[in-house]
Amino acid sequence: MNVLIIDNTTLFHKILTGIFADSKSELIPIFCDTASQGLAELDKSEIGFICISMYLEDTDGIQLTRTIRQTHHHTPIILFTSDESYDVYADALSAGVTEVFQKKELQQLINFINRFTQQQQVISGRVLYIEDTLSQRQMVTQLFTQSGLEVDAYAAAEDAWESYLEQSYDLVVTDIVLEGGMTGMALTNRIRRLDGEKGDVPILALTGFDDISRRIDLFYLGISDYVIKPVIAEELLARVRSLINGRRFYMESEKQRQRAETADKAKSAFISHMSHELRTPLNAILGFGQMLEMDAADFNQEQQSNISEILNAGEHLLNLINDLLDMAKIESGRLDISIAEVSIDDILRECVNLIYSQIREQDIEVINQIKGQSYHVQADYMRLKQVVLNLLTNATKYNREHGRITIDAEIKPDNLLRLAITDTGKGLTEEQRNNLFIPFERLGVLEEVEGAGIGLVICKRLTELMGGSIGVESVAGEGSTFWLELRLAIQETSGN
Repeated sequence: MNVLIIDNTTLFHKILTGIFADSKSELIPIFCDTASQGLAELDKSEIGFICISMYLEDTDGIQLTRTIRQTHHHTPIILFTSDESYDVYADALSAGVTEVFQKKELQQLINFINRFTQQQQVISGRVLYIEDTLSQRQMVTQLFTQSGLEVDAYAAAEDAWESYLEQSYDLVVTDIVLEGGMTGMALTNRIRRLDGEKGDVPILALTGFDDISRRIDLFYLGISDYVIKPVIAEELLARVRSLINGRRFYMESEKQRQRAETADKAKSAFISHMSHELRTPLNAILGFGQMLEMDAADFNQEQQSNISEILNAGEHLLNLINDLLDMAKIESGRLDISIAEVSIDDILRECVNLIYSQIREQDIEVINQIKGQSYHVQADYMRLKQVVLNLLTNATKYNREHGRITIDAEIKPDNLLRLAITDTGKGLTEEQRNNLFIPFERLGVLEEVEGAGIGLVICKRLTELMGGSIGVESVAGEGSTFWLELRLAIQETSGN
């Protein structure tokens, strides 16, 4: 595409020539020093884009734009000016300038032109076009064909409807008022009643109705866009291109989504199958290990230690398998959640008892500031217990020796209860906080603490399934507070 540049600065010409060459686009710059030379070039050459400097020897860029617009109504015009005042910008736009650039914004100019030329490329696709006026139908059909489209044109909506059911189209363009038994509105209505892709094809209406209420009615009927008659070719092609490209983008996105869902289901099925397969031999290992532990008196101290290592490793592996199974169930939508009234005090008492040996081993002090308080939330008892146990286990694992775990609760707006578990560990950096709920992210502690990096991910998914939320507040070196919010259960009270 030829780009006409009207400017009398030699250095500017050289810079632009280099930028056009480096852009690897099909843009060909044509340089003119004066307005008269530029107008002469417009008369003899096919120009796709015009760039004008504000100050020229024989006129200024705004006046030259007004002159060009008398014959070249739709060719984009860029004005170069160092004046950033609003008045200059407003005068330029009123004269017909497409956009204003400063000379230092040359790379932005190339990007702007390249995007414009992409909009001028040949359109591919198949269009169903309905228009009962012969001259209009011939003119628009020719316009579409010259732009690269395949067109099936009909005078009657009844014939077009039969073709639509038999063929595949990327776009329907229809006049709203048609002679015969079926109008463009009726055709639109029939198309939108179809299932799947057939009912989702974009529809562009051509209408002489230029009032807001009638245009809104068209959108209610199901059109995607409209063009007011008499049709302007450039506007019609721009809307056609936008609708066809939009549909293709949507279709490709849907295909990508379906492929991702298929792959995700296959992954979940594989994890579920392998997890079940691993549990059988693992249960055997744990079973024989427990039998050996029962006969510990028959073994020396080193052998007893080895048995303990076998059991600890087996339990760790079993926990990982259970986590993977939970992830697979959550992602496949097969995890059942049963919401009921749950006592926070009961949950905390059970969870603290379950990690008591870990707490004692590290000499961790647990301060339960809500012990005995009657907080009840709407949750799944087993799944909430799983979440709280995970948070307490992490608060123990990542705590310092002789550290402290503080459990607190606060009633928040919107009838929510926030349960907070605070540790005195190393805390988290901003980067670690950002990656905290990403599957298999170990935050750089792979060698320090056992785990697969999916425990918190499961906690987040489970909490969300119960209608709640989970988060963290932490400062590196100062410990962390993990919190979860759930809706309070309504406590019934009896009156006299």
